[in-house]
Amino acid sequence: MPTEAMHFQMPAGPAGGLRVPVNMPDDTDPAAVSSVVEAIEKALVVLMHAGQGQVIVRADHLAEIATGLLEPSTELLEDRVHRMRTLRQVFAEGDWLTAEQLNVLQAAAPKSKSQPASDWKRRGRIYGVSHGGREYFARYQFDAMYEPLPVIREILKAFGEVADPWVLAAWFHYPNAWIVGADGTPVAPKEALDRHDAVLHAAQRRRTSYVA
Repeated sequence: MPTEAMHFQMPAGPAGGLRVPVNMPDDTDPAAVSSVVEAIEKALVVLMHAGQGQVIVRADHLAEIATGLLEPSTELLEDRVHRMRTLRQVFAEGDWLTAEQLNVLQAAAPKSKSQPASDWKRRGRIYGVSHGGREYFARYQFDAMYEPLPVIREILKAFGEVADPWVLAAWFHYPNAWIVGADGTPVAPKEALDRHDAVLHAAQRRRTSYVA
């Protein structure tokens, strides 16, 4: 899924900056976006104020900015550590299948080992995550015959596009305040897929109930 456009402030004067939308690469790490934006904005200021004869002089300043971009801040490193711990927990506590395993489990297995998982994912019927260089699909997305549950497509549509599929995996995995059990405690969406309205409502309200 493409990363949405980021806006940078171009220096303009007392009235404020000119906002310019720039599309980030598809593989941009969401956790690093803020650092990238800050570095680019600093570089733009240097370039906009550099005259023809000052380019070499300003080169050192640009190099400093680039170095700062390549050296993550403590806050960014802490965020990455937290993210990796979350990913490991979600994967370790889940039940995951590869495209090849899903292929074998079909009543009439397609010749291509990547099918039907690849087609299901392309059509928005399931989602997958990358781990250890391979793509995996959570087992809770399928019924007893290993066909995608219809509610998964609806949830993914309600959830909206995400740059990082692990955000989806974490959302499905952890208890959600918008879905409660008989005792009033939060229930993980993956455990409430039979509660159609409740789980869809939770997906629609994710921005106020879950921070990836």
